[in-house]
Amino acid sequence: MNTILETRGLTKVYRADGVATPALRGVDFAVGRGEFVSIMGPSGCGKSTLLYLMGLLATPTDGTVILAGTDTRGVSDGERTRLRRAHIGFVFQRFNLLPTLSAQDNVALPRRLRGMAVGDAPREMLRAVGLEDKRRRRPNQLSVGEQQRVAIARALVTRPAVLLADEPTGNLDSTSSGRVMDLVSRLHAESGQAVVLVSHNEQVAARAHRLVRMCDGRLITE
Repeated sequence: MNTILETRGLTKVYRADGVATPALRGVDFAVGRGEFVSIMGPSGCGKSTLLYLMGLLATPTDGTVILAGTDTRGVSDGERTRLRRAHIGFVFQRFNLLPTLSAQDNVALPRRLRGMAVGDAPREMLRAVGLEDKRRRRPNQLSVGEQQRVAIARALVTRPAVLLADEPTGNLDSTSSGRVMDLVSRLHAESGQAVVLVSHNEQVAARAHRLVRMCDGRLITE
């Protein structure tokens, strides 16, 4: 497998009021370029923690994440940010769109943060998700399903090698959920990007090519 993202011995322990709570317990996991993987498990099993660590949004207690051949153990915060922006796109359950910006400006933001030319890329991505005609609307003028489609366009506008999606249909009804997953599957097939999707929904997870299950901070199937 031509690996784009890998974890080795990944461990995360949260500490509060003198109490240590393990969230991940030595996870070894690898994602190939262009692969579509779902991670399933009950609430509190560590699947979202694993995703955030793989996306370099948090640091592990032990172990490491290797992204695009770079071992991130001990790298600076600035280098982690650079690696994340260069290789990863995120889709969150709560969308995280900026309420004062139009759909098009929300989608343009990652390119601006990376110092990339904006050009027609945001409009083209909104066209790809079927929202070009609503590009000037703000998030509060869109349905929740449309907001999630804007979030997907924003995640993909820099053409990242990896798309990480944390419960991307968790706030959607069944119809909108199906449409969003149709869109993710289509864009994955067209782009060849790796997709790692966290979900507790069997139907959503079944869209992936490989299903991984977690329990109590460990992978139990792969």
